[in-house]
Amino acid sequence: MLNAVSINMSNMVGTGPFITVPAILATMGGPQSLLAWAVGAMLAIADGLVFAELGSAIPASGGSYIFLRECFGRARWGHMLAWIFVWQ
Repeated sequence: MLNAVSINMSNMVGTGPFITVPAILATMGGPQSLLAWAVGAMLAIADGLVFAELGSAIPASGGSYIFLRECFGRARWGHMLAWIFVWQ
């Protein structure tokens, strides 16, 4: 189970936090670097909660494409925003 969780976390999170934290500590130094990392974590948690709420409200496969299409309607704007999201 530990191996499965480790592989899943490395696929979702990646190696970015493990590479950037030493650089941030070396550049900023002091407690403000930890504060910046905590603020970034709070933003990531808020983003995850938004997607969790959308996923429970709109139970369909397709992720952000479906969320945009359903929120803005299937007509012009919803289809256009979802199409733009695919090309970003």
